[in-house]
Amino acid sequence: MSRAGWAPGVWQAACLRRFCAAWLLACGAALLASGCAPMIPVVQGMLINAAPDLLASSFGDYSTRSEFKEAVPFIKARDWLGLSVLARQKLDREPNRGEWWQLAGYAHMQLGETTVARDCFERVTRLLPEEVAGWNLYAYTLRALGDRRGAMAAVDKAIQADPGSAPTFVILGELHRDAGRVQPATQAYERALEINRREPLAWYGLGMLGKRYHQPDLYERARQNLKQLNPSLAEQLEKA
Repeated sequence: MSRAGWAPGVWQAACLRRFCAAWLLACGAALLASGCAPMIPVVQGMLINAAPDLLASSFGDYSTRSEFKEAVPFIKARDWLGLSVLARQKLDREPNRGEWWQLAGYAHMQLGETTVARDCFERVTRLLPEEVAGWNLYAYTLRALGDRRGAMAAVDKAIQADPGSAPTFVILGELHRDAGRVQPATQAYERALEINRREPLAWYGLGMLGKRYHQPDLYERARQNLKQLNPSLAEQLEKA
């Protein structure tokens, strides 16, 4: 990315984090080779950036957007470093193109560089204020960084941009669930399901509410729907 697009040291810090991750991975491999298997799940938990379903849902269907054509192979291969390099190359040529900032933020979020991703998505909201995906992604990263007030403000903007976005209401439900607000969380998830009855993340959120707050009927309804829509997510719910 063009240097003008980054705060001083941000890109260097991101590279340092990748170096540290690689070093930890090497240490984990050495532990495994030495037979210290009990340590490995901890190391893996620190390193593996499995694609969060909510992040992907907020990003949207990239495969149908012509401007993201070059990014598709990187996303399918989960080559987040390659995707970040592609986005940087695009931004060097078009620093005010919101779509490239969106790609960059998505790559950095997958790499675990949440602060960098937040700054990218904040730029998206300024360049493309009418696009709900930018607001959803910005809210997602703010929540990940613990800025719930900022995330709620971003969700409000997302609803203004598109009141029919199911991922927006899933994020809203998550924010309420984080704060222990059961009824608003339930209403947000139910609203997401009114928009898209097959939204698995809304069912998962309802299931988590039912499990945590001892509402067996709600939990079972969510679990049964998840078993049909997303068996792996149903399994996660059962193990949570």
